[in-house]
Amino acid sequence: MTDKNEPIIPAGWQLQSHHETFSGQAGPFYFRDPGPKPGVGFFSEPHHANLAGVVHGGALMTLADISLWDICAREVGFFRGLTVTMNSEFLGPGPIGAFIEATGEVTRAGRKLIFARGMVTSDGKPLLSYSGTLKRLSDSDS
Repeated sequence: MTDKNEPIIPAGWQLQSHHETFSGQAGPFYFRDPGPKPGVGFFSEPHHANLAGVVHGGALMTLADISLWDICAREVGFFRGLTVTMNSEFLGPGPIGAFIEATGEVTRAGRKLIFARGMVTSDGKPLLSYSGTLKRLSDSDS
């Protein structure tokens, strides 16, 4: 943290540009610099905590969902779509005050559905494994 209590952006990461969206309010989130390697992360703060004093599972699942989009968009390019399914397994507690990141891979990309999986970690320790399916929307879908 800096003297102004603002986090120092990790090297190779950029602060998200869409602050007015849900993810802007839930984060803020950082995205790995453009390129093939996906990555989304956030600095866990007290407002991300549950009553046990660790990162709330909903915050980790939000990160995982956003990461699904980052993983798929880096693989197939930008698309309009929605999350169809997301599965997750909690593996460890997320510490408050840490940088928590998610990354993963596309396992199959079809014409309409894209499947991906990944891992949320902090300091190399696994916190959540996840997988999900995204559906591409056509212009006629609303």
